[in-house]
Amino acid sequence: MNNNNGNALLSSLKGRLEEEPRRITEARKQGKKVVGYFGPYVPEELILAAGMHPVHLAFGGEPEPPLAGEAFLKPYSCAYARSCLGYRTLSVNPYYAAVDAVVIAYTCDSMRRVHEYWAKYFGVPAFALGVPQTHDRLRTKPQAVEYFRSELQLLRKRLGEFSGNEIRDKELYQAISLCNLIREKVWALYEYPLDGRSPIEWRDVLQISHAGFLIDRTDFLRELEKISGDLQRRNLDDIPHDNRARLMICGSIIGIGDHKVLDIVKQAGGNIVADSMCTGAMFSRKNVKISGVMGNPMDVLAERYLYNFPCPFMTDIRMRVNNIIKVARDYQVHGLIFYCLKYCDDWRADFKVIKDALYKELSVPALLIETEYASDDTGTIKTNVEAFIKMIEGHL
Repeated sequence: MNNNNGNALLSSLKGRLEEEPRRITEARKQGKKVVGYFGPYVPEELILAAGMHPVHLAFGGEPEPPLAGEAFLKPYSCAYARSCLGYRTLSVNPYYAAVDAVVIAYTCDSMRRVHEYWAKYFGVPAFALGVPQTHDRLRTKPQAVEYFRSELQLLRKRLGEFSGNEIRDKELYQAISLCNLIREKVWALYEYPLDGRSPIEWRDVLQISHAGFLIDRTDFLRELEKISGDLQRRNLDDIPHDNRARLMICGSIIGIGDHKVLDIVKQAGGNIVADSMCTGAMFSRKNVKISGVMGNPMDVLAERYLYNFPCPFMTDIRMRVNNIIKVARDYQVHGLIFYCLKYCDDWRADFKVIKDALYKELSVPALLIETEYASDDTGTIKTNVEAFIKMIEGHL
């Protein structure tokens, strides 16, 4: 899909997104609280059920916030973790400035410090969410889900007290239903690039997903329905087959605004069709199961968020590898871009295992890109990506 078609498809959503900072300001004046959260393990259903507005604080790509974050974290902390503090310090991002509280999942030592510093230095109530490192896809270690469920129960209590609204099961199930609908529609968009005649590109879907991190969730669902309807009316026979090298991207978080590597890949003639990232398709991969007889909503929340896709700080690397292989096979990818923020040791340690397994199973090569948000290495990355894509094209 060309840029003009993409811009037309997303025009309504972009207009709605531009309004969001003003709408949040007005909502806060009327007494509605805004809760920012870091990490895919935080169920925004709990924030919604408490009558508050959730904002997924997943911005990245700008060089200034990581530099500002060095007042709190060492320079050899990853750029994203430093940005989590730097955006608030600089007061340049309306979402970081607007939050009344934050929820932070403990997925690495840096994020644990982010939790502490938001409370200590910014005076913002900060709620921690412990996430077990033991992750077992076969469910043979019940202590992991028991611990995570207890953490969610504590978070539910604290959010209820902070909002002044006890989180009841009825409101929680309503929030779960809303989020499930959103996840289903976003996931359906990510499936379009399965075909070589897709009416929408993966990068446009990523942009849609990121908009959903910020705007009112009911409004976002309406925008998704508009986009889905538009796509369903398009005739795929009128779309030429895309013969570009089909790529998958996985690794560290790609934040809102972090487009340096994505731009380089596009300029080099590559076509990213799939991902395995916590701010991409994986965020919408799995629903909260509420069909049948309704029991304790905390049980199904714990199951969905713990067993969606294991973070690399977790022990189940086999599940990560299997998922990446499955996505690469389903989307018929020709190569993998492994995007790793410098000093993200968890993801960097996974690279060789993923690279070897992917080549052994599917003969799909992988390119490691280690970078930060500054532009100093743009030329080097461009050279490596161009060579990688040319190598792939030579075997198509």
